[in-house]
Amino acid sequence: MYPELLRIGNFAISSFGLMVALAFLAGYWIASLEFKRKKLDDKLLGNILLLSMLGGIGGAKLMYIFENVPLSDFISSPFTHIFSRGGLTFYGGFIGAVLLFWILTVKNKVSFFKVMDAMAPALAIGHSIGRIGCFLVGDDYGIKSDVPWAVAFPKGLPPTTDPVHPTQVYEVILMGLIFFVLWKLRKRNTPDGWLFSILIILAGIERFLIEFIRSTTPSPIPDLSVAQLIAIGLIVIGILKIISIKNKPASKKTA
Repeated sequence: MYPELLRIGNFAISSFGLMVALAFLAGYWIASLEFKRKKLDDKLLGNILLLSMLGGIGGAKLMYIFENVPLSDFISSPFTHIFSRGGLTFYGGFIGAVLLFWILTVKNKVSFFKVMDAMAPALAIGHSIGRIGCFLVGDDYGIKSDVPWAVAFPKGLPPTTDPVHPTQVYEVILMGLIFFVLWKLRKRNTPDGWLFSILIILAGIERFLIEFIRSTTPSPIPDLSVAQLIAIGLIVIGILKIISIKNKPASKKTA
C-alpha cells in the first residue's frame, strides 16, 4: 500500500488523489481526440471536464454517505463525512457526472448521445486508472481469499489483515479491456447512443460480476448489492437504447 506518495510538513500528495487527477487528464485527452473527430466544440469539452469533476466527485461522495452513514451521524458532523479520506462510490460519480452532462447538452442544444459516444472511451479509461488509486490506498477490495495473488490492506479503508481479492486490480484490467473494445468500435458508422450503450452494458456486466467477490453495500433484494441493482439497470437501459436505435440512420461518418 502507498496511501501517500510525498509529504512535506502538513502537505501530502496521496496516491489516490494523484490517480484521480491522472484519470481526469487521460479521459480529457481521449475525449478531445473524439470531439475533434466528431467535430464537436472544444469549449463544450472544457465545460464537460469541469462538470465531470464536480458531478463525479460530488456524486461519488454523496452516494457513499447515503449508503454508509446513518442520517443522525451525518447531521451531527456533516463536514467530517464530506471531507473524510476515501468514501467515494463509482456509480454515484457516474450518475452525477452524466446528469450534469445532460443538462449541459440541453443548454447548448447538442445531441446528448453524440456527446456521450465521444465520451465513452474516456469514461472507461478514467475508471480503469481511478481503480489503481483505490488499490494503492486500500479501498474497494474484495472478500477474504486464499488465491496466490490475494492482498492484505492493514491500513486500508477499512483496514484488513486477512488476504482478500484485489478487486481493484481486476477492474483496472477489465475496464482497460473495455476501453480497447470501445476504441476499436468507435469509428463504426452507427446511430448516436450506440457506443455509449455498449459502454454501460459491458461496464454493467463487469461490475455485476465483480460484486460477488466484494465486500459491499447489500440491497433490499437478498444476495444482491446496491451496485448490482444499478448495474442491472444500466445493462437494461443500454439494451433498450440499442433496440430503439436499431432501425435509425447512422450518424454522419467521420474520419
